[in-house]
Amino acid sequence: MVNRKDLKSAHEDAVLRQFGVHLKCSGINFKILGRPEPPDAFVEISEKKSWIEITDSFLDKRHAIGLTTRASDDVEHSPDDSRLVIDPDEKFSKTLYSIVAKKYDKPSMHRIAEVHGPGILLVGVFTPFTTADAVSHDESAAIAEIISSKPVQVFRTIYTYDGTGQRNFHVLYSQ
Repeated sequence: MVNRKDLKSAHEDAVLRQFGVHLKCSGINFKILGRPEPPDAFVEISEKKSWIEITDSFLDKRHAIGLTTRASDDVEHSPDDSRLVIDPDEKFSKTLYSIVAKKYDKPSMHRIAEVHGPGILLVGVFTPFTTADAVSHDESAAIAEIISSKPVQVFRTIYTYDGTGQRNFHVLYSQ
């Protein structure tokens, strides 16, 4: 267990390690060059420098609180069980669209993209009702539409990954 304030960093470290493993399994070299915050990491992928931002998409706020308080040892756990969830696919989709749009609209992401070029966004899929693979297939057109309305290309590639269990990465969007 970890303190809530350290949870974000521990989570990002784990995601970056798993993303590196994913790329290496495909024969792609991966090296973390730095962790400045923001972005979450500067990296080298097959000898080309890039940057990575990590975010998570939860079913909803209550689900997010339930998962993060369970993983923290310095806050009381707030369980997310015994409730009826109406239309979980629509609920999750709205959350996903919102977090991707917020990353695209964030001034710090614009500044990083202007200096270093478009980066990579890794989006954790935290919902018991679907997988990162399904999200990448089902939501790619809607995400592409959202991105096409943005004046600045912030991310060259967006991957989803399963937030719980084995972290398998899937392309949600690629320029």
